[in-house]
Amino acid sequence: MKIKIVPLLFIVLTSCSQSSKPLENKIFCFDTMVNLKLYQGNEENLNELHSIFTNISKLTDNYTANDKASVYTLNHTNEEVTIDEDLYELLKLSLEMKNQGASYYNPLCGSLSKKWKESLKNLQILNENIKNDELLKISSSSLLLKDNNVVQRLGDAEIDLGGIAKGYVLDKTYEYLQTKEIKNYLIDAGSSSILLGEKNNKDGLFSVGLKEVQNTYLKLKNCFVSSSGISEQGVTINGVTYSHIVNPINGSAINENDAVIVISDKGYYGDAISTSMMMNTVEEIKEIEAAHNIKTIVVKNKQIIYCHKDIEVYHH
Repeated sequence: MKIKIVPLLFIVLTSCSQSSKPLENKIFCFDTMVNLKLYQGNEENLNELHSIFTNISKLTDNYTANDKASVYTLNHTNEEVTIDEDLYELLKLSLEMKNQGASYYNPLCGSLSKKWKESLKNLQILNENIKNDELLKISSSSLLLKDNNVVQRLGDAEIDLGGIAKGYVLDKTYEYLQTKEIKNYLIDAGSSSILLGEKNNKDGLFSVGLKEVQNTYLKLKNCFVSSSGISEQGVTINGVTYSHIVNPINGSAINENDAVIVISDKGYYGDAISTSMMMNTVEEIKEIEAAHNIKTIVVKNKQIIYCHKDIEVYHH
């Protein structure tokens, strides 16, 4: 659902053992290619990370049934369903995001997003009546989280966790790496959600290129980098660009910004807030920054129109 923040050419991390070759595993999940790189640890650590990613990807899949109760399961019933603890926690965090600055994030806009994607695939704007029907579904639907990991979807709106799931799995990855005291790593969850440890050099910083703005990059370590944007999936019709990121309040697929990059200390928060900020003005984004521990870059027309004062942008 997001633009890519791509490492400059490639990222090299030298491990403490002086070996420049990391342990690496590439997985296709969350409908994207995930790249796990460990410069410390062993194959067992890599396998356990693989399991974390594949498990949460299964739980959040809203298109295919699998061997676990998942988002797909919830979208096909209004009965109570006992779900995995990770999915329960993720749904809880999703519902809380509205009160944490992400006023344009709603996990119940799945069917509205699908309708827009279907229309844009055919180079058509979503019919106004269909849009209004989907908005009514959202306003009249809810999720009830009960004891013992039981959840019930009320109404016809579908759940979509695409705007938060990759950030959440990076949080779980970070927790695991902390318990194993692994500090040197690069976890690229499809390039739109990245978890950076430390590079084994003098300052520990990685160089991370911004795809949306030519010849620019950041130097970062020990953080989550999340991005949302229209460059990958935006569709232009009659001179207007429509996004796959849909406003759950008015049903529009026209975004205020072309891209938003968020640097944070929580993956799930950075993921959801960058999605929501696609509809925010710069002044609103500044207010959200002031209330939460995040730093933001906003891009429009291939130019940075806002950058948090503590972010230094480099050029080459």
